[in-house]
Amino acid sequence: MNRISVNRLNIFGFFVLILTSILTVLSFGYELKADSIILVAISFVLLNQTMVGRITYRSMVFTAACYIPISWNYGHPNLTIMSALLETNPSESFEYFKDLNIVSVLVGILFLMFALFAERVFPKFKSSRLAFIFFIVFILLACSKPVRTIIKKDLTTDYAATFFSNFRYSPVSFIYDWYDSYNKYYIYSNEIMEQRNNKPTWTLLNTSSEKKNYILVVGESVRKDYMNAYGFPLENTPFMSSANGIQWEHFLSPGPNTFTSVIRFLTLNDGKNVQLNNNIITLANMAGIETYWLSNQGKMGVFDTGISALAHYSDKTIFTKTGSFNDSNVYDSALLPHVKEALSSDANSKLIIVHLIGSHPLFCDRVEGNVEFDFSGDKISCYVQSIKQTDNLLSSINDMAIDAGLPYSLIYLSDHGLGHRDNGRNLRHAPSTKESYEVPLFITGSDYTEKTVIENHRSGFHFIYALSGIMGIEAKELNTGYDFFGSQNDPQKVNNGEGLMVDLQSLADDPIK
Repeated sequence: MNRISVNRLNIFGFFVLILTSILTVLSFGYELKADSIILVAISFVLLNQTMVGRITYRSMVFTAACYIPISWNYGHPNLTIMSALLETNPSESFEYFKDLNIVSVLVGILFLMFALFAERVFPKFKSSRLAFIFFIVFILLACSKPVRTIIKKDLTTDYAATFFSNFRYSPVSFIYDWYDSYNKYYIYSNEIMEQRNNKPTWTLLNTSSEKKNYILVVGESVRKDYMNAYGFPLENTPFMSSANGIQWEHFLSPGPNTFTSVIRFLTLNDGKNVQLNNNIITLANMAGIETYWLSNQGKMGVFDTGISALAHYSDKTIFTKTGSFNDSNVYDSALLPHVKEALSSDANSKLIIVHLIGSHPLFCDRVEGNVEFDFSGDKISCYVQSIKQTDNLLSSINDMAIDAGLPYSLIYLSDHGLGHRDNGRNLRHAPSTKESYEVPLFITGSDYTEKTVIENHRSGFHFIYALSGIMGIEAKELNTGYDFFGSQNDPQKVNNGEGLMVDLQSLADDPIK
């Protein structure tokens, strides 16, 4: 009878061990792989043999439990998370905690309680010899894939990076991925910042003599399929849906986050590398066009991010937010007086770049006034309303441009889209989904007498060609034979936010629920 009870206890302990291992791998944001689960299970039994090991185990599961709300939305540590952390001001960080899914927080608490209970029933090794054998098995299994990858690729350098990037033991992968993400961000940021002192190398071939205003509105987090102008059933884009101009049906953002996309919209780039000095602002400056950067996104310093560095090439910059905690509810309408002032300052040609907070999560905090839509829960309803709010802002800017008296062009695009969470009732950054890159592009102005919809595929990597063409500026560096307004289709390639160029069609579909 006692033997049966012991056997049942061992079976129960083994079941709890495997379940805890699975939950731990998932908590750190990694895919379930057989070797990953086995490695975690072996390590838990080994750690359970000593007091130091048990303290290590408790620290490990506590970290995993705390990370669950993040892995719930973003997966394992990556460059998207790192850039958001390092380029987010305190007010936006506070907003993140306000928008945490309560279910994910509860899951984290329940996981921690379960993991602490599980420690008491894990199987134990009956001898130190058996423990040593399993330790050897752990080492061999952990090193198998990294070593095979190094041999297969016939590497002569970067052994450590290859080894740890293929390591399947999730607690170590978790630590390495944080380090690797920071390292990538640090290298990229340094490369950008080192270019700040580089003078632009534009060679102008021709400029327009016409006095004209050019207004570029850069939206935030808007995926096109939530816009009525692109077929969404609710009427949240009355201006875009009715205004004369050009609407691109298939326009791709360069990347899945602001950090990756905006700087590539506005500079010469090859997808991965950018020429910060050769941007649309320095091109306009050389052509005698006054330049403005008006932003409702946070700023922590003069050159704290690549986008801030880009902004300060302008003749005049205005940031409505400085990064304090009371900045979070500055609505985009706060930019309208600055737009009006820029348009009416004099009769010279101007390039005015307006950078919105738009539809950035938290969506309901972006909405100024009532939410008139009811679609898939409160958060998505606010998202739909935030898009209408941006559309209303575009209409107001358009009226201001008309009142200014000069011919004008008004261009609107979004920096990136988002992916669904919580069964379609929320949206977050999602680099692995197509819709994170499928964004609106609309151009209107005094030159347009009808609405034209263009089906050709266009890439945001080439957007500087569109802007230079609209402004009538020709430069040797842009004289490549590429025509943004031509009939060709651009390759459907995007930067996945980790510095890798990927085919859009290789990504997952994420339709509106």
